[in-house]
Amino acid sequence: MAAPKGPGGKHESDLDAREAEILTSVIQAHVVSGGPVGSRALQRGSGLDLSPATIRNVMSDLEERGLLAQPHASAGRVPTERAYRLYVDRLMGTPRLPAGQAEAIDEAFRAQRGEIPELLGEAARQLSTVSQYVGVVLAPEMRRIVVEKLDFVRLDARRVVAILVDRSGVVHNRMLETVEPFEQGELDRMSGELTQRFAGRTLPAIREAIGAELGEGRAAYDRFRSRLLELGRLAVALAEGPKDILVEGASNLLAAPEFTDLGRMRDLLRTLEQRSRLASLLEQVLEGSGVQVVIGHENPEASLSDVSVVAASYGTGDRVLGTVGIVGPTRMEYARTIALVDHLAHVLTRFLSEQGP
Repeated sequence: MAAPKGPGGKHESDLDAREAEILTSVIQAHVVSGGPVGSRALQRGSGLDLSPATIRNVMSDLEERGLLAQPHASAGRVPTERAYRLYVDRLMGTPRLPAGQAEAIDEAFRAQRGEIPELLGEAARQLSTVSQYVGVVLAPEMRRIVVEKLDFVRLDARRVVAILVDRSGVVHNRMLETVEPFEQGELDRMSGELTQRFAGRTLPAIREAIGAELGEGRAAYDRFRSRLLELGRLAVALAEGPKDILVEGASNLLAAPEFTDLGRMRDLLRTLEQRSRLASLLEQVLEGSGVQVVIGHENPEASLSDVSVVAASYGTGDRVLGTVGIVGPTRMEYARTIALVDHLAHVLTRFLSEQGP
């Protein structure tokens, strides 16, 4: 899609050095103050070697091109979503996380002793605490995990717990209701055979293989194999549970002046609580690479049109497992937020990879 054009057919992204400098200064000043930025205040606060009149004229041009807006006739100007997009894509420079902050995050992860649920929880906490926005983590999806081991534990004659161990060390427990009774000894034999046959495969691949074998009908003549495949089918079928999202720091948004409207705040908090709509957005990140930034109305979810989402995928080796991200106002410190999300994604990937065989 071509970039929108402003007056005179000029693309909004075709900024000269002076325009780029003033737009960047307005964005940085607005991020700090939260209010409209005037030409005199900008000259004093940014160190621009330009007169207020020159700055005012350039700001007026940027407003005509849809990059700045003037809330009131007598007020200064604020950046638009287009301005933030241009800033993220072209103007902000290379995001960097201070070395001390990065080391503090790494140390917090090391303190979790490598337990997977604790690592995911720590990631959400660090994202929220360091950014002072909302930290979100999309946990590994069942369809993406690679099974390392499959165990069954008998509760009673017709209730069995299926224990799926991911190659990353994540343990997934599922309760199975069986038609026929099972003894623990038989379950142990089935655990060993299913693990031997299907270790190293994803759940969809295991489900497909079991379905094909059941479809051939040969297992019907072997009672043990028939029961083995049926139990395996139940374990894999029930493994497709709801997506798990960890959300930390939703109350941080209450301090942002953008959310003084209680109706808008309620809609946003409802989305964060329901999580399924947030999950659909985070899933899109799984298909991309690097840190992705979705600003304001770029969000497909209407209740997220007042916020920006900065997210990146994590995994083990070359396998993508989930997403880490930050939800905050469009008036956010993008460079710092992007650097933080990128670091957390790499740290989580490193610690999860260490859990593998």
